Amino acid sequence: MHQQKKPQTLTGVCRLLLGPCTDQLRDLLRHHVPTSTFPSVINHHRCKLPRLTLPQKNLILPNTGCYSGNYVDMDISLLYILLRNICGIPPHINGWGYDPVPTDRTTSANIERIRSNRNQCVHSASPTLSTADFNSIWSSVRSTVVEIDKYLRNGNRYEKEVDLLRHETMDPVRDNHYRDELERQTKEDQGTRDKVNELKRKFKLYYI
Repeated sequence: MHQQKKPQTLTGVCRLLLGPCTDQLRDLLRHHVPTSTFPSVINHHRCKLPRLTLPQKNLILPNTGCYSGNYVDMDISLLYILLRNICGIPPHINGWGYDPVPTDRTTSANIERIRSNRNQCVHSASPTLSTADFNSIWSSVRSTVVEIDKYLRNGNRYEKEVDLLRHETMDPVRDNHYRDELERQTKEDQGTRDKVNELKRKFKLYYI
């Protein structure tokens, strides 16, 4: 008689996304825009940026001075915006903001997959996953990390971190922190989209 496998916690995937995946996106941004050039680059592209949340705007476009950090204070939401809009990375086949086709392994498609998996975790109706679903998501994210590692030519740095994390002991308090942080990021994203859609609606009505 086979023993039934216990379901996996969703926060295990959250740790993966907020840990190695977010750090890797920071390195990807550094690859295209070194921190020393960020103030001039962001000022050059600021008119192309979508509506930012107030915390995002205060961070990268402060009223006085300029951003002088090293990207460690940027979350997935902001990193996605910057990678999409100021780095010159070509959009994947389906276009930025849409799920890529499985065969599309371009850099933009892999960035999109990290964002999509983050949203999937937050919107999940259950805090647990079947072993099959957990392994499927983990495998998908890992393959994405491997491909971005190759693009960055960093000696499989984040692939190794993902593999170490896969067997790390769970900490309920820490894991709940990761889930709460992902929820915060996604709520900020949705709030920004709602504001943009409202402005578009008003603009359209104004010119009818």
